Amino acid sequence: MGSVREAPPAGGAALDEVIIAAILAFAVIVPLMIFVMRERAGKRTLLGRLADTVSRYDGLPRWAGLPIYLLILADITGGIGVYWDVPIHMELGRDEGPLANPSHYPIYFALLGIFSAGVISATLARKELPLRTFRIGPAWRAPMGSIVVMVCGIVGVAGFPLDDIWHRLFGQDVTEWGPTHVLMIGGAVLTPIGIMLLLAEAKQVGARAMTGRGEKLWGVLVGGMWVTTITAFLMEFEHGIPQFPLLNQVVLVAIATTWGLIYARVTFGPGGALAAIGLYVALRCLLYVVVVPFDLTPAPFLPYIGEAILIELVALVISPKRGYLFGAVSGVAVGTIGVLSEWPATHWFMPQAWPAEMIGKFMVFGTIAGVSAGLAAVWQLQRLDEIGRRTASDPRLGSRTRMRTTHALGLAGAVGMVGVMAVVVPPQDPPPITGDLVVTEASASRTIANDTNEGVPPRWVDLAVTLHPSDADTDLNWLSVISWQGGDFFRTEMVKGADGVYRSERSVPVYGSWKTGVRLHTGNNLMAALPVYLPYDSEIAAPPVAAESGTRTFGPEHELLQRERKPGVPEWLWTLGFVVVGVVWFSAWILWAWMYTVAAAGPVPATRRRTQPKATAGVR
Repeated sequence: MGSVREAPPAGGAALDEVIIAAILAFAVIVPLMIFVMRERAGKRTLLGRLADTVSRYDGLPRWAGLPIYLLILADITGGIGVYWDVPIHMELGRDEGPLANPSHYPIYFALLGIFSAGVISATLARKELPLRTFRIGPAWRAPMGSIVVMVCGIVGVAGFPLDDIWHRLFGQDVTEWGPTHVLMIGGAVLTPIGIMLLLAEAKQVGARAMTGRGEKLWGVLVGGMWVTTITAFLMEFEHGIPQFPLLNQVVLVAIATTWGLIYARVTFGPGGALAAIGLYVALRCLLYVVVVPFDLTPAPFLPYIGEAILIELVALVISPKRGYLFGAVSGVAVGTIGVLSEWPATHWFMPQAWPAEMIGKFMVFGTIAGVSAGLAAVWQLQRLDEIGRRTASDPRLGSRTRMRTTHALGLAGAVGMVGVMAVVVPPQDPPPITGDLVVTEASASRTIANDTNEGVPPRWVDLAVTLHPSDADTDLNWLSVISWQGGDFFRTEMVKGADGVYRSERSVPVYGSWKTGVRLHTGNNLMAALPVYLPYDSEIAAPPVAAESGTRTFGPEHELLQRERKPGVPEWLWTLGFVVVGVVWFSAWILWAWMYTVAAAGPVPATRRRTQPKATAGVR
């Protein structure tokens, strides 16, 4: 039975929508450039006056306060857009065009907002500058944090045109973890790193907001943001349609909680990790309920309370002043007991429960990820502390000995995180596996509120699958059925009976525009899928698959879930695409690490050494 509606486009955007998107960008960029020229010429501007007013109240320099608030607003706006966008694709399918999807607007303007905040910060930097700045022009130097934020915005905004090019070349790879999607989401994810640097530079120039209670509150706020933004990459797991191995969820949970909560605990003091988790829960509740008025599937989330308690307990035994030892032990605690504490939560309210048989393996990978993140967090905190305490009389700290003792473990943490992600991210295609599929008409069908298949007789079925070979379910993570893009989203487990046959716990739809398939995930990264029902797709000339009994082959999962990928694309072109996007992404990380290092230990320009006010002393 075919689809009841014309298939939406599966390639790049139509030219008229590209033009409209460009006009929207210019509507933001042109006024921004006018502000830059007037402000740098010493003329009064509305944003300049607003920044001065904000600075008088919040105690941060004009180049830090207003831009940081704009960043927070942009991140929340972008989060709302993303958590609105994902269920739209899960339930309704492809867009008629990029601008036909209302959720794309808050995402687009959020990324433009992040870039604009970086530009505004750099432009407002005319006085009270840190000792080490980034030279933009002959008479224009900006705080390093301004440049980090600007680069975050550039990476995110670049994801939009690159995404259109990607779809034109490769078709619609509908996954949050598509390379260009990682750029867009990553641009927002990295903004807390820029905020942390701006705050440290503000402390260096003696900002009253970065002393005592003010510094502690900022630590909790940014630590909670850091946990929230990193875990944005877990949306597919939260919605029950992950397209990458389950170990990715475990590894990202360990990285996000270890890094973000160590930052909050060190900057706030006792209770900082718990306070940051409170903020994280509040932000996630906001993102949970934002889709409710649109009658879309909200995303549940893991609470991470166990990880916060563990880091607080570690801090009682090992002082955070012990640096890397504190970070490593915190990572071990999060990767073992912390991962174990999330296991019941996955069974209580997450769509995909963690199998008990895999907990040992989860704890091994969680420990590697947690320790690596702990080392990276401590390296970052050391640099921020040095930046905040730095004065013009400080000696240069960049000697080879200092480099070895200060940066080696931080670099090990970064390499560890990249390495563990490289192991757990790539899905593995399956060996020959077949399934004897038995389709039985269900006794009753459900009513779908947003059913997109008006006039099509509903058909609901129960499924049974016998795997061949019989040991194909060894080290099973999941064997489940998903139905998507028919106006709603359904997921149900396949339960193994005494006869060795897997049967669906609930009935699933197989009519109209619905797509239904059985998903198999075993071991570290083997992911396979068996199509049950697929409609004809005129846009990609994809033939229908009827829901009927018979023997079918499990193929690579992406061939089912990313059906819109273009066939026959040369392998070298895929490789080139991934390399280009990867270079952009990793260059951004290398840039912020370099800026942190230079701001903390790089030489101060001779012309500025005698002109800077002495910074107030910070607390290590």
